[in-house]
Amino acid sequence: MAALEKIRKRAAILTIVIGAGLLAFILEEAVRASGAFTTDTLAAKVGNEKIEMQEFQAISQARQQQQDADSKVDPAVMQQQILQEVIQEKLLSQECEDANIIVTGSEVADLMVKNPTQPIQQLCQQNGIDPQSLLDFVKNPNSQVDPQIRALYEMESQKMANQLMQAKLGLLMMGCFQANDIDIEITNNESAVYDVTYAKVDYATIDDGKVKITDAELQAAYEQYKNLFKLDDESRRIHYIKMDVDPSAKDKAAAAAKISKIYADLQNMPGNSGVRSNSDVVTDSVTTTANDKQIFGAKVEAKDETIKNLIAGGLNTCDRKDPTGRDRNTLLYKVTSTYQSIDSIGLDMVLVQGPKARQDSVLALLEGGMAIDSLAGKPNIQIQKSNPQQLARAFQLPDSIRTKVNDNAGGNFFIWQANTEGAMFAKVAQSNPATTFYNITRCRYTNSPSEDTKGNLRGKLQDYLNKNKDIASFEKNAKAAKFDIVEEVITPSTSQLGAQASQFGMMPGISHSREAITWAFKNKPGTISQIFGEDEELIVVAVDEVYKDYTPLSDPTVKQNLTELLKNEKKGEMLMKQYKGKANDVAGYAAAMKCNVDSASIAMGAPQQMLEGRVAGLIAGLGQKAVGKVQLIAGRNAIYAVQVNKINPPRGALTDKQTKQQMAMQYRQQNFPIQQMLGAILQNSRKVKNNLVKFS
Repeated sequence: MAALEKIRKRAAILTIVIGAGLLAFILEEAVRASGAFTTDTLAAKVGNEKIEMQEFQAISQARQQQQDADSKVDPAVMQQQILQEVIQEKLLSQECEDANIIVTGSEVADLMVKNPTQPIQQLCQQNGIDPQSLLDFVKNPNSQVDPQIRALYEMESQKMANQLMQAKLGLLMMGCFQANDIDIEITNNESAVYDVTYAKVDYATIDDGKVKITDAELQAAYEQYKNLFKLDDESRRIHYIKMDVDPSAKDKAAAAAKISKIYADLQNMPGNSGVRSNSDVVTDSVTTTANDKQIFGAKVEAKDETIKNLIAGGLNTCDRKDPTGRDRNTLLYKVTSTYQSIDSIGLDMVLVQGPKARQDSVLALLEGGMAIDSLAGKPNIQIQKSNPQQLARAFQLPDSIRTKVNDNAGGNFFIWQANTEGAMFAKVAQSNPATTFYNITRCRYTNSPSEDTKGNLRGKLQDYLNKNKDIASFEKNAKAAKFDIVEEVITPSTSQLGAQASQFGMMPGISHSREAITWAFKNKPGTISQIFGEDEELIVVAVDEVYKDYTPLSDPTVKQNLTELLKNEKKGEMLMKQYKGKANDVAGYAAAMKCNVDSASIAMGAPQQMLEGRVAGLIAGLGQKAVGKVQLIAGRNAIYAVQVNKINPPRGALTDKQTKQQMAMQYRQQNFPIQQMLGAILQNSRKVKNNLVKFS
């Protein structure tokens, strides 16, 4: 309980809550600026539910508090991430309401104790308490909980409630999957292994110049596949020039001289006094041990010689890390002090409520050797025993408490905190051996381009704009002028130019390019922007076309994809006509196609390596009817002469009833695909409008 009172009285211990005002400031300025061009107050709309900008601003401000102080996330990216989270929460809530799915407060509280979120675990570990004690403290109406603590707990509880709603909805959706006769037939066919021989000829053997695609054919194909190009939001096709603003050779030489002096001052003067008043550097510090895996908010890899050298060298050791790539930061480190202390501790704690006389009597009993279990259940006394799984880091405690912990490491009870209303007594019940702690100062020098360099680069780009004022010449002449010009389709939720999807998420793009995106949505096709950016990149945007309900055929990517599709279809028709009836077996077709006969054993339910999935699917659809027959099939990239020689039933073939039961069980047990796709499913369940571009 003393730790809980410490939470109440010392908000500073909540090390995970930092930087509260940054995003709020950004959004306030955005709302203020937006008044010139819109009276809309909606950040987004989910179905019929509106997310007012004021509501979104409050949510963003609260979630921003949990961001790392060293985080370099583009504010526009952060805005979009938070808005997307809010949208998903609204979609989930609406869907659960329609399905009568309810999550109770007791369910959430139970999970917060049994499976607390990472921020709650960190808060408990830092203060030597368990999740149940924290819950009791926060929920007790008589507890004077710091507002930041309460806000954090409520936020994490809402996350837990959302996870529980999502799990319940996922289970409900899985229960809707029931295997029918067609499912059973397909499953049995796909479970079988097909032994095939085949010959093929690729469409690439026909020169593209021999295949002509007319505008009418493209238009017809576009109408056929139009739904593939449907848009949720208005989009815009743009071209933009990005110029990197890097330090010149002269800038780098000047920076090298400054860095040498900073290093000498840091090395030769006590502590960090040599750099304390240097306005060219940003200084911070950290306490760490030789075994810590985190330092300055980043994971330290074994190959990081800088940190290893510092710790190996001990007191007053200096080292530096020079930038690589486009990184401009030179980092200089120094070990300014070291000390021995217990690393991690587990505490037995006793809270006594009442006057000093009662406090003194209980402390006397504890000092006399009374086990704290003997005090359990006594009036005005609460106990908390050490949890081996939740040891607290001693160096994160306030200096006065850490001194008491070290002085009483042998297991003596000491006064953690006391006042006229009560006292907390603590004993070190568990501790790791004493270790060496290193206080490390880090200095960051940023080699920025000089004003002359920035002016010269901006002047070069402005000169190009003056000579290429229409959009056609702007795009045509960029390469000759040695500018990189990029084409991109942007949406209202695009937070950065140049961001690309990958299997791990979004690859970052151009930082602080949201202003250019916003400009593109406010201007007509054919217009060219002013120069955006200053310190790292300069950007100029030209608006080519506005896409309303569908990506049009004029879009280069759509046109190219449909052209390739039609060319392959025509090549397939040409090859089918050329080879149809030329042989009676695969060997004969191989001779006519001038290729080898290949064989494969194919499990239709697995990804196909030898045959295209489309071709394999057509064969599987025929089942036993395909055995012994030679089929000439046009795929997406080649034509195939295929013969199924044998169909091997799956091992331990099941009856239809067993197959149905097994499929039902798989749907229920292997639910992760449903859970993974739930966000995308919900996104398409209601109309969602992202309006944040109007406030950027």
